[in-house]
Amino acid sequence: MDTQETVISTQELTKRYGKKVALDGLSIELRRGRVYGLVGNNGSGKTTLLRILTGLSPRYEGKVEILGRGDRKGLRLSRKSMGALVDAPAYYDDLSVRDNLLMRSILLGKKDKKRVEELREQFGLTDRDVGTRAIHFCSLGQKQRFGIAATLLGEPHVLLLDEPINGLDPSGVAETRELLRKINEDSGVTMIISSHLLAELYKLATDFIFIDRGRLLEQISSEELDARIAERGMEDVEEYFIALVKASEGRV
Repeated sequence: MDTQETVISTQELTKRYGKKVALDGLSIELRRGRVYGLVGNNGSGKTTLLRILTGLSPRYEGKVEILGRGDRKGLRLSRKSMGALVDAPAYYDDLSVRDNLLMRSILLGKKDKKRVEELREQFGLTDRDVGTRAIHFCSLGQKQRFGIAATLLGEPHVLLLDEPINGLDPSGVAETRELLRKINEDSGVTMIISSHLLAELYKLATDFIFIDRGRLLEQISSEELDARIAERGMEDVEEYFIALVKASEGRV
């Protein structure tokens, strides 16, 4: 695995909703096999970035490249190698977890029952009450685990996860973190994970992308981040991020 290979890059990426600027000249570069923690306050542009990368928000200024392709056709083909959970899991209310996963598999052109059962086992979705009843009866945490499992059906090269541990209890958070770590280590899947739970993200991410008001504050490896936190006598990544925001606003 070439860990120096760039799998995603943006140059001067800008997205406007009327007069509001959601992304403001954002330039980032993501390497193969790394786990990127995407950190920002509400309204900072995290979900907008993920929606652009997945093709859910097609109109923007600047340039996006995925797996070396930046033209419209190339991006469409490259996105077939991505799995994404953005906003909230999508599912058919009246179908079971198993049937929802099978339907996703069919839509991917596979109908891979074996893969569906593997993912149900991995994500703790095999209990009769979870796996076979209509998904709208499932808890928020169960739906969230389903959403993550669904992103893996196509065995993607890149995973984009927006608040993937939202709604999980402490045990579920730890189990999901370790499962994502194992997927990354075993398959070399590049991940972008957006989360407000910075302490948990810190345990998993190899790199961090800090953004505020649509602008890049800093992209930094976890090793460099550790060194800077220690050097500045800070407590944790949350304190470091707050200091970055204050500095960008001239409040230091």
